[in-house]
Amino acid sequence: MDVSAPNNSSRASDIPPELLDRIFKICERYYKRYSYSYGEILLPKSRMYPLLLVCRTWRPVAEHRLYKSISIGSNRTVRDRNGQKMEIVGKEVCRKLCETVQGNPRIASLVRELHMGSLNVDREESELHVRLIGICKNVDEIELYGCHEALLEDLAQVLAKADLVSLRLWHERLKSFGSDQKLFSLSTLMKLLPNWPRLEKLFVRLARVEYGPFHEAELAGSHPTPGTCAALRNISIHGVSFNAAQLKQLADICPNLEEISSSIRYDCDEALRHCVQVWSSSLKVCAIQVFAPSREGPHAFPDNTSPVVSFPLIEIRELSMPSPLLTPSAMKFLPNVEKLGFRGEYHHGMELAKIIENGGMPRLRELNAFYNSDYREAIDDRLERGIAKETRRVCEERNIYVLDILSRNDEIGPPRVNDYSELRPDSPDNDWHDGHRLGTVKYM
Repeated sequence: MDVSAPNNSSRASDIPPELLDRIFKICERYYKRYSYSYGEILLPKSRMYPLLLVCRTWRPVAEHRLYKSISIGSNRTVRDRNGQKMEIVGKEVCRKLCETVQGNPRIASLVRELHMGSLNVDREESELHVRLIGICKNVDEIELYGCHEALLEDLAQVLAKADLVSLRLWHERLKSFGSDQKLFSLSTLMKLLPNWPRLEKLFVRLARVEYGPFHEAELAGSHPTPGTCAALRNISIHGVSFNAAQLKQLADICPNLEEISSSIRYDCDEALRHCVQVWSSSLKVCAIQVFAPSREGPHAFPDNTSPVVSFPLIEIRELSMPSPLLTPSAMKFLPNVEKLGFRGEYHHGMELAKIIENGGMPRLRELNAFYNSDYREAIDDRLERGIAKETRRVCEERNIYVLDILSRNDEIGPPRVNDYSELRPDSPDNDWHDGHRLGTVKYM
């Protein structure tokens, strides 16, 4: 049998780039990017480095995968070539990355995602983060943990020039667990929104507690065109509360929201009702908390406050809202809700139990309900426990899981697992290389 020599198409260098990219993705090692012990973990992916050196055909594919999504900020203890432990400091990695992309526009153009954090939130590292956002012109996904207060203005200015699809901002630095640091104000964020017409997801924690002062960025004010952020589907803003004017602006520029989680002022029922009407055909998840100037309970609402749900919401699947913004009588407008979170007064509890017993909310599978007294009445734990028992009785008949005042004594937890981790490319302990040997990947 005549066995001919392999032709050029059999060489590794002739593998189609699309196939190479899929193979290189498999080569990446993954880790859970959130740890209960260490919090968020942001590490670069170094398993791509050796693939840059195989051949000229492989290099651009490996380079694209290496730089497309960058995670930096966490320190890493590794072993050098002699087996000695050494620490790779996240700040130094960030500095070298900044030098790399600043000196190589082609590399900077490859970056699409920047996941950055700081362990100390010192001014120099925040300056590096701001510079990276400005240099990487094609970045459309940004995640940032912590920013030095002196750089908040610069951060707002550079974000205003970015063309974002996803933005995640945290006031806390990495591993801080409850820091009192703050980012810029909600009004600053509302001024930034119209600059991102492609934005789809927004997750922001501007502070741990509501109380200011917050930084007000010097951004040009304007009257954005309605529907400017029509692509925005998912928004979560915490640490600050919307006032009525800001809520109406949000509905005007973001008419297609599917998920919202945030806090509002206690006098925003009319504005929230307007928002719900605008989003009625798209809204699937709605979690609203209410910030009042004191911890006085339901009576912080004006006397004329009325339910915001007064028409059918066919699309909504998850809803969390306190009374009087939501009342049991309004739940007839929620035919497809599957998860309900409700805070109300004692009489609301008995009304809700009756509605469930009579077949209301037929798709309900999970109920999180707590009750307190009207401010004119004394707190009555026995009454709330009685309401909880009745609610559990009617929910058991429909196989609805209940979280309430009795849950603290339950031995069996909810029928679900909250996994706060997310898989991201990892670098093994022994594959860190000397920067000068890797050319444009020297930042690692």
